[in-house]
Amino acid sequence: MAPLKKPAPTPRTNSRFDYVDKLPSNVPPIEHPFSASSPSDFGGPAEATYYFPIEVMPNSQDNATGVFFPAGFKFPDKINVILYFHGHKKDEFKTINEYWSGKLHDLYLREYINATGKQAVLIAPTMGAAPGSSLNPGMGIFANSGGADDFLAEVTKWICKHVPQYADKKRRPEIGNIVLAGHSGAGGILSQQVRTMRSPVCEVWGFDTMYGQGSRTIEVKGKKKRVDIDVIGEWLESALSHHSLVGFQTLPGILPIPIPKLVPTTRFYFYWVGFDDPVKGRSLELQAKIRQMGLYNVEILESSRVSGLKYDWDNHFGTVSQNFKKRVADAPCF
Repeated sequence: MAPLKKPAPTPRTNSRFDYVDKLPSNVPPIEHPFSASSPSDFGGPAEATYYFPIEVMPNSQDNATGVFFPAGFKFPDKINVILYFHGHKKDEFKTINEYWSGKLHDLYLREYINATGKQAVLIAPTMGAAPGSSLNPGMGIFANSGGADDFLAEVTKWICKHVPQYADKKRRPEIGNIVLAGHSGAGGILSQQVRTMRSPVCEVWGFDTMYGQGSRTIEVKGKKKRVDIDVIGEWLESALSHHSLVGFQTLPGILPIPIPKLVPTTRFYFYWVGFDDPVKGRSLELQAKIRQMGLYNVEILESSRVSGLKYDWDNHFGTVSQNFKKRVADAPCF
């Protein structure tokens, strides 16, 4: 006798969010503070978090992008955004709503933004199991040149259609200032975006991200060769290319010679933690080379610790929990 087949689960339905059946079963369409007018909604920090099934990972069942509007958000025509990328999942979480719920290593990204009072929209896609390199399928659409530009354009379409403050007036918000942020294995994603995006980037925040990204095939004198990806070299290239000549300044003293002023268009902040952090050496080497080149748009910072003096899993995630709020508060682009 053939075994009985389990009936297919009943598709989720929601009159307000017609896409809910396309979200992973553990992801609600919206989270916001409980209220009498919407008692069945999932609770979450103000103002509201929407989850959209944007296809970041092709053929994946876990496509869920979180879009958080902070408390008191004014819903303007142009929105400033923090585009945040998580690192390797290590079977600790499945989707972005689990990642920033606060149950994982005290990561309260949305609450940190609310504590600053800044009007920044936090956008975070659910990546693959081990993102971190353009060679890794866990990077999804962000392995493509300009992937973040295309992704943010898609996010604004969903906002226009499903966030009532925009949908009621058929307004599609423009993307204003952009900050790229990421943790751990997301370093490769950050590097790929800042080097290939068409949109200007205000700041890049790397929380313990200076890891190796594997190797790639290049051609040398007509022969193909496998070489390790030069992590420091690519960040140096990014720092150097994100400057512009703005106006002129005159040397003090008796030399009235106008010279061009090199002004950073993007600032980079990288954190490491613990004397045995595997990215410490690479981080400090990058800082030394930046100084030798006379560039001052990169800061390498030792994070405060949450447990002991050594590098461990808690301190690794602590680079986010201890520093994310400060970066939001200090960012001049919000």
